[in-house]
Amino acid sequence: MEVNRRMDKPKPIKQQIAESFVFMNEDQQRLQLQSAIRGSMRLRSHTDKGHKDVIYYEEEQDYIVDYDQGWIARTEGSRIPNWSKHPLCGIKQFDHNLYPDYSNREYTVFGDYDCEMTDIEASNERAAEGKDRLMNVKKKLASGQKVTYVVYGDSISEGGEASEERYSYFSRFSAQLTSLYPDGSLEIVNKAIGGETSEGGAERVNEDVVACLPDLVTIGYGMNDQNQFEYGNTVSLKQYEQNIRFIIETIQSSSDATIVLVTPCQPNPLWQHTSGRIGEYAEVLRRLGDIYQIAVADAYSIWQQALIAGKTPECLLLNNINHPNDYGHYLYYKAFERIIC
Repeated sequence: MEVNRRMDKPKPIKQQIAESFVFMNEDQQRLQLQSAIRGSMRLRSHTDKGHKDVIYYEEEQDYIVDYDQGWIARTEGSRIPNWSKHPLCGIKQFDHNLYPDYSNREYTVFGDYDCEMTDIEASNERAAEGKDRLMNVKKKLASGQKVTYVVYGDSISEGGEASEERYSYFSRFSAQLTSLYPDGSLEIVNKAIGGETSEGGAERVNEDVVACLPDLVTIGYGMNDQNQFEYGNTVSLKQYEQNIRFIIETIQSSSDATIVLVTPCQPNPLWQHTSGRIGEYAEVLRRLGDIYQIAVADAYSIWQQALIAGKTPECLLLNNINHPNDYGHYLYYKAFERIIC
């Protein structure tokens, strides 16, 4: 008798690289990706495995992992820094100006692990925009031409606080494009300014963007615009939209540059100037992307997925306020990966 046997399709294996963690006491931290393969976790103090000061931590001695439940925790007496000793631990609506050191730099560690991806995770990995709005850039690179890439925005677009420029979102994006189209070349011209809002971006777009004769421009504003003060947000939603429209239209009227709008990540909700409205600023950019038929790297949505999966603001924000760490910049890059197609 012939027996039909159904062979289960093996699940794809993903290697998670340098996911960031900040541990408090022996509290459990969720792994962002579930179904981690037993024994695969490797935890260290720096993103770069070859960093001269890197410390490798030992499983069971410094940390424990429940691979079935998808969590990790430091052990009592671990060498991993304990965030309960951070000066801002337990403080709400904090004013960072009152503290000489409010950073998470000394508390952040990075882990590599392998996991069997769920159908949802695999689908998210494959997700891409329906329209290829980078086509012109790809054609230029494919034909061996040089592409001038202007990075425009605030401190996150400036690279803060990636430990090295190669870990910044724009460097990762550039590296991916040049790896796909090695016959061309891509020059990064960074015109981002830390602390700037879209007001400043609108004021200097002709001088600092158009004058560079760009082929590609990424525009990343919103984080400083949303800051909350007694009088309201630094830049209102209405004015923010007007500023971004002006930047887009100025570039489009002066060049054929490909434009990518970059939605901002979520700032620390415990910071006194976090308005809780960053999602509304991200939505403005998504809507303008549709109106002007330009690409949107939706870092906000990727960031939200990470928070829902169990990452904490401290795990992702190196300055503990609004600057992504190396893994946070990787999450930004994942938004670009979706528009590369």
